[in-house]
Parts: sequence; structure tokens; C-alpha cells
Amino acid sequence: MIVCFSANPALDRRLRVSQFVLGEVNRAHSSEILPGGKAAHVAMAARALGERTVWVAFLGGTIGEQCATEMRKLDLELVSVRTRASTRVNLEVIDKSGQITELLEPGGTPDAEEREAMLRICQKQLRGEWKNALVVISGSLPAGTPANFYSSLIATARSAGSKVFLDTSGDALQAGLEANPDFVKPNRKEAETLLGRSVSSLSEAQDAAALIIARGARSVAVTLGAEGLVWKESREGPTWIANPPRLSAVSTVGCGDVTLAGFAYAFERGWQGEKTVRFATACGAANCLAKLEGQIALPDVEALLPQIIVRQQG
Repeated sequence: MIVCFSANPALDRRLRVSQFVLGEVNRAHSSEILPGGKAAHVAMAARALGERTVWVAFLGGTIGEQCATEMRKLDLELVSVRTRASTRVNLEVIDKSGQITELLEPGGTPDAEEREAMLRICQKQLRGEWKNALVVISGSLPAGTPANFYSSLIATARSAGSKVFLDTSGDALQAGLEANPDFVKPNRKEAETLLGRSVSSLSEAQDAAALIIARGARSVAVTLGAEGLVWKESREGPTWIANPPRLSAVSTVGCGDVTLAGFAYAFERGWQGEKTVRFATACGAANCLAKLEGQIALPDVEALLPQIIVRQQG
């Protein structure tokens, strides 16, 4: 089982326009609504791969109810803490050239009582029905939420015997590393912000992965968009570089999240090394072909596997 935790979920609205012009009236020729936020994308992809998946989220207002309804349609199990603050709405605008503009709301802040309720639920379930589940904590923290909230959640999962994957940014990532997550997946920009240094090449990405392990992570994959990813398997283990094929993308939104779902799927099966990094990279590439982010197809993943170029460093 994979349990995907979302502190800052969203309802995503995708608009397609012929041309997006800043400061002008832009008329969309299509509109789609889907549940969003990084953890939602991970959960959708893990379920599409055949995993039993639970999505755990703070949800508020009618927007939160709509998110829950859409996730249930995808055969995902759902556990939520209702919040007084409403769930946010994000906007994604795609023009005919494929350029994507995203407008992300900050999200309502769960109060102290609601955060404590979430930790109690997780503690109970991880010692009960979710025993030995892999926990994936993904996405930003809402403004005003203590930076150490994810650290508390990692400690809760660890005390129940669960492994934890972490994908966040800023202060939440820095604090989360102190709790020694089993796997961390920053993108290039997140790694640069964390380390205060450039990650503009594969060699710099390798250095970044090693530095993040030194800060507390047990395994690190730095995703680099179309350039692929660099995965430092463990402190003393090898580094892997994986490059996906060039694809005509429907949308690149969520590719890093789906890559994380691929790593989680592989981890659950005890895979290591080349098999893991090839599969995770193929999952991220398959998201480029999906009609909606996170809703990948396993046959697409399998077709892409031989097209992923993998090499080992060290």
C-alpha cells in the first residue's frame, strides 16, 4: 500500500487558449477540472500502476468536497480532515504552442486543532490498517503552517515502522531533512534553493544529491525536466543518470510527481538500481502523453522502458 499525504491539495482548472497574452482578455476554447496538488498526482499515478493507494488530505468547503468526489471516481481510497479554510483552486493555461502558464493559489491554512487531528489519524492508521505502508509526503505547506509539520508526520510514520518519501521545497524541505526521510525528490530549482548553489549540469546535480544526503536524506533523486534525473541510491551506493526520449507532450505538469510514484512503486517491490531508475523515468515520461496529469497508462510506461538511457556513475 502507498499512502499519499497532501497538506495543500487543490482543484485544478486547465484552460486551452490559442494564444495567451498578458494584460489582455484571453478566451479559452476548452476547460477541464481535476483534483490537483503534487500528492494527488502521485496518488493517481500509483493507482494507475495498480497499487492500492490512499490519499490523505486537508479538505475544506465545497471545493474540498469536489476534490474528494473526483478522487473517488479514480478508485482511490480517501481519508480527510475537514478544515474551516477552503481548499484552493489552481489555474493552468496552455496555448497552441504548448507553453504552460500556472497560477497557484496559496491555499487555506489548517489550524492547530486540525493539524493535531491529522497526526492522530495517521498515527492510528499507520499502526493499524496501513501497517507497513509506504508514506509519500508531497507538495507545499499552506502559508502559516509550521515548517516542521512534515517532520512531525515523518516521525509519526517512522514510529509506526513505515518508510517515508518526501517531495517538498523551501523551509519544509530543510526541516524535513532533519527527520531523515528514506527518499527525497527535489527538482532543479528546489535543490538550488535548498543548497544555495547552481544545479545547471548533470555533474552539479550529482553533487547536489550527495549534499542532500549529507543533510539527512537516505536516498535522493534530483529531477531535471526533459534532461531526466540523477539518483544517488544511498550514501555509499552508486549514482544513476537517466535520460528520457524527446516526446511531444500534452502537458509536462506533474511529470516529477509521476516520477516519484514510479520510485514508490519500485520501492514497494524491492527493486534496486537500474531497474528502479528506468521505471521511474519512464513513468515521468508517460505523464507527458497522458490526457490529464497523473492519469498515466501502464502500457505507455512499458513501451517507454527500452527508450530510457541509463548509466551508472560510481
